[in-house]
Amino acid sequence: MTILEKDVKRMELQIEQLISIVANQNNRLNRIEDLERKRKFGPVHSIPLAERV
Repeated sequence: MTILEKDVKRMELQIEQLISIVANQNNRLNRIEDLERKRKFGPVHSIPLAERV
């Protein structure tokens, strides 16, 4: 494996790690936003799609 191939593989692994970090942070942010929404508006009950029609 050449130096370039090793560098590409290393960068691919780093990108995968960054994607995982961003996804985890996004999930965390969504949970925080959900908690804030519940505090502000109370629990929100979604209506199943079949009942909306």
